[in-house]
Parts: sequence; structure tokens; C-alpha cells
Amino acid sequence: MLQKTKLSAAIVESIQRSALNAQLEPATDHVGVDAPVRVDEQGSANRASEFGDSDLSSAIGQPLAQLLKRPEITIEHLVPMLLDLAPELFSQMPIWERRPLPSAIRNELKSVETEIKYEGYLLEQQRAIERLKKAEQRAIPEWFNYASVSGLSREMQEKLAHIRPRTLAHASRIPGVTPAAVSLVNVYIEIQAKRREQVAAV
Repeated sequence: MLQKTKLSAAIVESIQRSALNAQLEPATDHVGVDAPVRVDEQGSANRASEFGDSDLSSAIGQPLAQLLKRPEITIEHLVPMLLDLAPELFSQMPIWERRPLPSAIRNELKSVETEIKYEGYLLEQQRAIERLKKAEQRAIPEWFNYASVSGLSREMQEKLAHIRPRTLAHASRIPGVTPAAVSLVNVYIEIQAKRREQVAAV
């Protein structure tokens, strides 16, 4: 939904209004009617200007999800659009209960915001996990020389040479063998393989 909906001038205006309204904290009187608390006009203008046309006009045409990645934009600024785009989220709520949002809906929206804002980081983490899984499955050649791995302690070199683990995953399960040591072995498998190829080509 946020990926498909493009930012328009009308949405920019809606975000500006939402940003300004966010500065007016609701105050409740003795009969439960919400009334806005006054804020100084200059303060409101300064805060609202953060979301001015000059700030968001370059994003017009981009998906709302891309806009949400900006640090100054939060999911709360998009609630007016979400009321139209995803009314099912708010269908169980009477109009008079929609500000402030119930914690259950707010938490759901914040979860969406987190996924979008940190999408790149999460994808990179997932790729790193997949690379690690592939690396763990890598076989350690029988000819591999642990003594030539710079950075491994002599004790660890001797332990690995004695046990001769079949794969990097097997090596990582050996007591005392650190993840850093396994990474070194992974790198040196490539180094030693290239050296063997060079010697064989002579």
C-alpha cells in the first residue's frame, strides 16, 4: 500500500497539516471533550516549516514508503492518508476515539514504520546471515595448512591440525575456536588454493 501510493502535492499538504496538528497536544476538560492547547505562533510556524513544500517537493512522485524513510517523517504524519488508504485498520474505532490512536493500532503502525525505515539494514543483515550459512557449509580441503594461517595462535593451529574439521561449521563447533578464527580459515582457504594453482602452473 505505502509502496504503491505515490506522493502528490495534495498529500504533501496533508502531511503539513498533520505536522502542525501534532504540535497541538489534546487537553481534556471535566466532561471529556478534547480541546487544543495553545502554542506560540512562531513556534508552530518553525516546526511546521520542517515539512514545507521546499522540503518535500523533490519527493513528489515517489512512493510513500520512500518518504517514510526520511528521519523527519513518522508514520503519524501519514495517518490522515491511511484513514483513506487502509480504512480497515480503523474500522473498529469510533471517530471520536481516533486521536490519540489506541496503543494496539499505534504499535502496528510503528512496526510498519520500523520495517520501512530500516529495510536496507535488515536486508543487509539477512544477506550477511545467508553468506555466513553458505560459508559454514564450505569444505576445508585435506591439504589445508593451518600453520600458515597468520593470526591464529599456535595452540589453535595445533588443535585444528589435529582434529582436521571437515567444514567451517565443524571447525566453529570445536571448543576454543572463535568466530574470528573460522573467518581467517575461510580467507586462507582461498589464499592457499591460489598459491597451489600458481605452483601447478609453473
